[in-house]
Amino acid sequence: MDNNSNNSMVDYGRWVPVDENQLGFKLPPIPSNQPVAGPDGSLYCVGDSKPELTSVGSNTNNAIPTPSSIVQMPSIVQPIALVPYTSQNQPMLQYDPYSRPVEPEGAPKAPVYIKKPYRPISITAFVIALIAAIVFLLFSVVAFQGNSAREAYKANGIELMKAVTDVFNKDSGTAYASIIAEKDGDSFGRIVVYALPFLAIIVEVFLIILALKYLIRFFTKKSPRSFSVLAFLNIILTALMFIGLLIMSNAEVATDARSYNTRAFFALEATPATIMGKWALGFAFVASIVLFIIPFFARKNAYMVERDDPANKTYIISAE
Repeated sequence: MDNNSNNSMVDYGRWVPVDENQLGFKLPPIPSNQPVAGPDGSLYCVGDSKPELTSVGSNTNNAIPTPSSIVQMPSIVQPIALVPYTSQNQPMLQYDPYSRPVEPEGAPKAPVYIKKPYRPISITAFVIALIAAIVFLLFSVVAFQGNSAREAYKANGIELMKAVTDVFNKDSGTAYASIIAEKDGDSFGRIVVYALPFLAIIVEVFLIILALKYLIRFFTKKSPRSFSVLAFLNIILTALMFIGLLIMSNAEVATDARSYNTRAFFALEATPATIMGKWALGFAFVASIVLFIIPFFARKNAYMVERDDPANKTYIISAE
C-alpha cells in the first residue's frame, strides 16, 4: 500500500509504502493498482512499489528531485610547500648539510705502450753512417794510373764531387777533364766518367741523411727498425761505381790481360790495375750493407710502457 500524504510518512513526489494499521482511520476498499483518495486527502493504492507505477499528474508538478547517494564535492587545490628535511623513516633522503660530496674514485689509467726505441742500435747506425760519410769525403775513392793519354789521377770524395764542373767544361785543364777527353771515343767509358761525380754526390748525401735519421730516432726514442731505402740505394750505387770502374779498366788492356787486371783491381796482385776503386769506396759499400741490415736487429712489434719502467720490460704485441 502506498501513501502520499502530509503526515510523517509522507514523501512528496513519489509513492512510499505505509502500514494501514498506523493510519488512524479505515480506508474504503481499494481496487488493485487504482489510486483512491483517503479521508486525509492523500492518494492510496494497493500494490508493490515498482518502477512501472507512474506518478500522478497532480503530484508530479510538485515533485522535489532526490539527490543521489554519492555526492561529488568540488575539487580544492591547495599548494604544498616542500622543504628538505631529514627523517629516520626516509633514510634515502638523509644528508649532512655540512658534508662535501665524495668524489668517485677514478678508474686506473690504462698503460700506454710505445715501440721499444732500441737506442743502442740507433746510436750505432748513426756512428757508422757518420764515419762512412767522413771517410768517403776525405780518403781516396778512385785512382786512374797514368798512361800515354792521361796523367795519374787519384781523387777523394771532395775532389770527385768537384769534377762535376769538368763534366760541363771539358776544357777546364784539370786531370779529370783530360780523362773525360780521353773517353770521347769509348761510349761506355764516357758514361762512367760522366756519371761518377754525380754518383759520388748522391752516395755522400745519402750517408749524411742516414746519420741524421738515426740521430733523430735516438733522441726521440723511436724504433730504428725499418726497411732502409737509402741504405739499399747506396749499396746499388757503390756497386755500380765498382762495376763501372772495373769494366772501364779492363777495356784499357788486352783481352788476355784482363784476368790479371781484374785481380789487380781488387788488390790481389802487386801491380795495380789501370783504374781502381779505392778503399774509401769499398768502405762506403760495406757501411751501406751494415746500415741496411742493422735496423732489423730491433725486434718487430716490440713495445714498452711509456713511463720509465725500472724493469725495462719488453712486450711483444702482435698485430694479429
